[in-house]
Amino acid sequence: MKIQILENIHNRKNFNCEEESLNEYIRTQVSQDIRKRLATCFVAIDEEQNVIGYYTLTSESLGRESIPDKYLKQIPKNNNAPVILLGRLARDITTKGKGLGEYLLMDALFRSYKLSNESIGAMAVVVDPINEIAFKFYKKYGFEQLPDSEKMFLPMKIIGQL
Repeated sequence: MKIQILENIHNRKNFNCEEESLNEYIRTQVSQDIRKRLATCFVAIDEEQNVIGYYTLTSESLGRESIPDKYLKQIPKNNNAPVILLGRLARDITTKGKGLGEYLLMDALFRSYKLSNESIGAMAVVVDPINEIAFKFYKKYGFEQLPDSEKMFLPMKIIGQL
């Protein structure tokens, strides 16, 4: 299995996870988002170039009011906090229970951490869990819920320790 940037050679039409909106996104919407530079999509593929998992990364900023108090010292007053949004993450149902979701998450966090050190400033990775199962998944890896939001936040300092 490899994780790489989505290309035309990758077969996504048979991708199937438990969340229909994530199936539809990889099958029909992701190419438009890539063309418009709204997201970058990374895919896990099998030997036949079938997509068996994916995630998207996007740059984003959060207002100071959205950041947990213990991290506010890092952000200059009147500034927003630069973050990387892990927009979507899904694995095919055929890989359920094999750790692919965790592997994709670790790859996304590693890639985000590397970007924040080498290319673009970002103080954290943010996710917006699609449901309670996703919320529990991210919480297990240290993400904390943002104040007055359903989004979750994991600082780069913690990611660096992973």
